[in-house]
Amino acid sequence: MKNKILLFAAFLSFTVLLISSCSVGALVNIKAQEITHPVSHTDNFYSTDGNLITPNQYEVIEPFSFSFTKWGVSSIIDIEREADISDELNDLIEENNGDAIVNLIISVSDAPVNGLTFFTKALSFWGSLIFIPLTIAEPSSERAIIAASSVAVYIFTPAAADIKVEGKVIKIIKK
Repeated sequence: MKNKILLFAAFLSFTVLLISSCSVGALVNIKAQEITHPVSHTDNFYSTDGNLITPNQYEVIEPFSFSFTKWGVSSIIDIEREADISDELNDLIEENNGDAIVNLIISVSDAPVNGLTFFTKALSFWGSLIFIPLTIAEPSSERAIIAASSVAVYIFTPAAADIKVEGKVIKIIKK
């Protein structure tokens, strides 16, 4: 009976940890909710009065590119995943006396530090997988502390995403 309980606990632990993923990477939502000028992922955009502006109606003032790193938690828990780039985009337009941004590209890549956090997450995964069933089979405070701390480290492993934002500030040509 004791072996069946141990086997069931191991299976249950493995299933729960597998469902919550065994990867490292920050989930990030990039937003620009307070943008004061038109911004487009293409080379066309609609002006504030609703007219379609095409490339022959504007000139490129300044191509731009900036990068930043966003930290989060690599688990099913949603902690600090939003990054707002409104201020940066508004500043770029105003500094260049522009009217809009076109060809906006946002790319996200895995930060190099995630290799180290993956190692930490893998160790805590295996610690959880081993010590949860052991604690259930033969309860002791030491095993319970190791099991609980392994689960906590696994759930709250930090991760980072490197984000690059590129585009072009443009000025509408007055005809």
